[in-house]
Amino acid sequence: MQPTYVCSVCQWSGEENSFITKILSIMYRSKSDNIQAFKQIKCPKCNNLITIIFETFDGPVTK
Repeated sequence: MQPTYVCSVCQWSGEENSFITKILSIMYRSKSDNIQAFKQIKCPKCNNLITIIFETFDGPVTK
């Protein structure tokens, strides 16, 4: 289940896939063998910045 976001400016709401997302940075952690990323979430209606989230992607990394 994806989190629901609400724009504080225009009240647009919905799940993450209905917003504009952009990866800001990607980091590979060799000790943990995972990838971490900062992701920006913006409103598709008024372009307001909703939040920046930090995600960790576990699993095998092809080298």
